[in-house]
This record gives sequence, structure tokens and C-alpha cells, in this order.
Amino acid sequence: MVPIDEETFPGGVLHGGTARDIARLTDPGLAAVILAPPERPDWLAELAELVVSRRLVIARTTLTAVSRDEFADWSRTALADADRAVAHALLDDMAGIVEQVMAAADVTRVMVRVFTEAPTRRCGFHVDTVPPQAPTTGAVRVYNGPTTEYVSRDDVRSTQDFYAYLSRRERLSREAGAGTCGDEPAGAALGPLIAMDETPSFLRPHAPVHRVPPDATVYFKHLDVRRHWSPHPVTDAWIHRSPMEGPPRLVLNVSPAERVPAAPRRMPVPGRGPAAHG
Repeated sequence: MVPIDEETFPGGVLHGGTARDIARLTDPGLAAVILAPPERPDWLAELAELVVSRRLVIARTTLTAVSRDEFADWSRTALADADRAVAHALLDDMAGIVEQVMAAADVTRVMVRVFTEAPTRRCGFHVDTVPPQAPTTGAVRVYNGPTTEYVSRDDVRSTQDFYAYLSRRERLSREAGAGTCGDEPAGAALGPLIAMDETPSFLRPHAPVHRVPPDATVYFKHLDVRRHWSPHPVTDAWIHRSPMEGPPRLVLNVSPAERVPAAPRRMPVPGRGPAAHG
């Protein structure tokens, strides 16, 4: 394991060079690895046009526990009406992200969430979770439009402050009367939500909000759901949010759907147990 280096992992985020950097998420001081291609593939511009013009629409979909092949089968159906060259390149790219998460987490099944939607103010800063005892490495990819926003670990006052913010924001979201992240809040709740988003209370004064570079995939730490709301170290999960506005985007989220295999139990060796007393 590479030792922690504040110059290498500023803010708990590494701008990596290769897929090998994903393995560095085992470092306790690292919350996310951002990987961007050296050059932008031509098909991404065509894909953006399809999504923004709504010629490619994918309803918000959650595949709860799929293999790589099952995800590929679903993708071929979902992209059946898209330009063939773009669909083929997109399927390969998404499948590659699925494979990277499977390799990093040592699992054969993952949960995949994928959709084309315009961002709204429904979801603020949060951390992603995995089922109890599941590996914690997942990924997010935004294929067009404004990308994911995140904060530096050094700018977070404390995990307790973050969860106090999250609790209040979720309460305001419920009061807005919309039930999912795709719904836009309205009415009296909108003003307080905007205020919370412009000056998140869990950040130090004047702390910047960072944005993932275009065309990049983020591999990042999720949190065991049993630890959600607990005072864990800030870098045990990646604090991030979707942008608050913009055109329709294609978004892919991948996370482990299997538990970490239990260590095999050791069988007692004859003659090495405690002495019997008669």
C-alpha cells in the first residue's frame, strides 16, 4: 500500500493516471480517484447531442444485482434505437466501468443506476452507501453536461456537522413534496434549499466546491450503510452532489451488490486443543 502523502492526495482526492490507481482507495486518507482519458473520444460529442436533444432517453433505472453480461444485455436493449456506432462505444465504456468496480471490489455482481435527466436541486451533498459488509469501492460517470461536484476533506468541519446539514436538507426536501432526486422542489422549501446549497454549513468559511473534469470517471469510497449517520472519518466516504441545473445528462452509478466473503473458519488440529480434564 502506498503511504499517505498530503501532496499526493490533496483534499482526499487523487487525479490518477491509470486504472491501477483505483487500488489506492485502500489508503485511509483517500476518498476518490478521478480518471480522465488522455484524449476525448469523438463519439462523446455525438452522444451529448443525442442526450440533450432527447433522442436518447433512458428512464431512471436501478439494476439491483447484475453480472457484467446481464448489464451488457440490458444496455443493448436500452440503446437499441441509438446510433449504432455511438451505442457500441457507450456500451463498451459502461461495461468497462462495471468491470473495474467488480475487479476493485472482488465481486461478480453490482448495482447499476443509469438515467438521462436534467439536474435539479432535489439532491444536495451526500455520501453513497452499500449494503452491510459489502466492499466499498464504486464509481460514477457523467457522460455529458455539468459534472459531479465535491468538497475537499480539509474543508469539512466534521462528519457530525455534515450529517446535521444532511438531516436538515433531507427534511426540507420532504417538505417540498417530491419523492425522488429527479423531482424539482418548489414552493416555500425552495428558498431554504438554495441557501443551504450556496453556503453549506458543514464547510469551513469560503471553502470552494470542486467539479469533476469533463469525461472523467470517479472511483470512490462508499459507506457501509450501518455506519451512515455515525461520526466516521471524513475520508471514509466521498462527499459529493449533482449540479443544481443544466441540460439532460447521461449518468451511470455502479456499486458492489455482494458481501465481502467471510474468512474460512480454521478447523481444530487434533492434539492442539485445550487439555481435557476428567
